[in-house]
Amino acid sequence: MARLYEFPDPKDQSVNKPHCLVERDVVLALYNQANPSNNYSNVSETVRKWFEDEAKRRGWTSVQFVDQAAVLVATVTLG
Repeated sequence: MARLYEFPDPKDQSVNKPHCLVERDVVLALYNQANPSNNYSNVSETVRKWFEDEAKRRGWTSVQFVDQAAVLVATVTLG
């Protein structure tokens, strides 16, 4: 059975490291895991849109794609 991936949690970030790099393979694995009847092998616009929507739904402030990897940014405050 394939490894199950967990979407990164913005609550795991800190003031010193408010971002998380999600490599291409993980972006695809998360998409394919959530959409088993519609698997992709490349990070297409459909995958990017789904990933961004899912990240924002989970509390991430922003998502930027660099090549086929994603950088998630959380708003973190002290206190």
